[in-house]
Amino acid sequence: MTATLLNSLLRALLRWGAALVFCLPLRHRPHFWARACGMLFPLLLLAQLLDPLAQSTTLWLQQLLLLVLYVSFFALLGGMIYLCTDINKKGALYCAVWSLLIAQCAYESWCFLELQFTRYGHPLNMASPWAVLVQLLSGAVFFAAVYILLARQLPYKGEYHIGPWQLFSAFFIGILFMVQAAVLDNARAEHTPLSLTVTILIGQFYFITLLYFQSELFKKSAMEKEMNELNLLYERQRQQYQVARQNVQIINKRCHELKLQIAALRQMSGAASDPPDPELKAHIDEAEKAAQLYDASRNTGNEVLDVVLTEKSLLCESRRIQLNAVTDGSCLSFFEAGDLYALFANMLDHAIESAVKVPEPERRCIDLLVCTRQSFVVVNVISPDRPAESADTRAAHYAVKVTNRIVQKYKGTLTTESQNGFFAVKIIFPKRG
Repeated sequence: MTATLLNSLLRALLRWGAALVFCLPLRHRPHFWARACGMLFPLLLLAQLLDPLAQSTTLWLQQLLLLVLYVSFFALLGGMIYLCTDINKKGALYCAVWSLLIAQCAYESWCFLELQFTRYGHPLNMASPWAVLVQLLSGAVFFAAVYILLARQLPYKGEYHIGPWQLFSAFFIGILFMVQAAVLDNARAEHTPLSLTVTILIGQFYFITLLYFQSELFKKSAMEKEMNELNLLYERQRQQYQVARQNVQIINKRCHELKLQIAALRQMSGAASDPPDPELKAHIDEAEKAAQLYDASRNTGNEVLDVVLTEKSLLCESRRIQLNAVTDGSCLSFFEAGDLYALFANMLDHAIESAVKVPEPERRCIDLLVCTRQSFVVVNVISPDRPAESADTRAAHYAVKVTNRIVQKYKGTLTTESQNGFFAVKIIFPKRG
């Protein structure tokens, strides 16, 4: 096997290994390893076709051919990452840039080590099995370090959110890196000053560092944007408690007045006719039933929980959902009013949206339990399971984040369970006071 062929195979394996490193922290598509191994063949084929072409003796021609090589592998590695993981196209191309740069770093590190052995009169026999084994082992150690220190840190919560400007900037930095790689290819003769090689390596390290800081800045910007939106929603829900409280008080007052008027009307109808008119009595009974329906005030021992349950009971009634609540609100006295309202409003809204999508009326029910067990406050919400495609909305995403924030604030634990068509949320808080 010739040295050129070995060199091409090594580069292809390094590029494939680098792409694999950036695939591992992401959500995998079905048959991940079969897809990844299947992409190794086109990488080997492309390396055999294009790598020898990039070994021109003219620097400008070598840089041009290297650019073609870079773009070709960039597209192929991006396709590999996109096919193997659950990632969007921009994120896959961004990871492809990182893969190429990391693979080139691994290749140059080995070549630099080989050059030093040659300088001191101990050239390595790259065709020997021991040299190949050392190359593979050192590559595995290098990629393991990249996976731990870099690949797991770049995505935000297991995902890449790459915009067009970030992708363009990464691609431009990658081109500058590979141009320096072309210069370094021409500087590997023994008579080349060591200072030139070190300077180029430092320049490449600078570009990698620049790309990393760029990624961290964009990630920080995305985190700040999400945090601002989350805080806005959180404060809006805290303020909504006062509005809901006033609305519930108005409804209860009007319902109480209406019940008094119905009682007076019933007395008047009984005194006016003996025996009472059956038709008039039926109309009065229907009006009294309607008044009782909207007199949905609760008495749980906690005013905030009363407001939430009253508001959501009316919403459930309008959507033909049965809300069953067994609640001891007195154990929730350590909550701030806004936090308690946001917590139960988010959980019940999620449960109501799930119940609405159930076609069977008998399954449109929500069970809420709030009680004390030993020294803990237990909150259980059971509702019909929501289809996966309808659960992943932006509003639901932020509502879940607000709920998690409140649970963490009061040092609670939240667990969920989906079983037999029902979805259960269980929260446990350490009791205070």
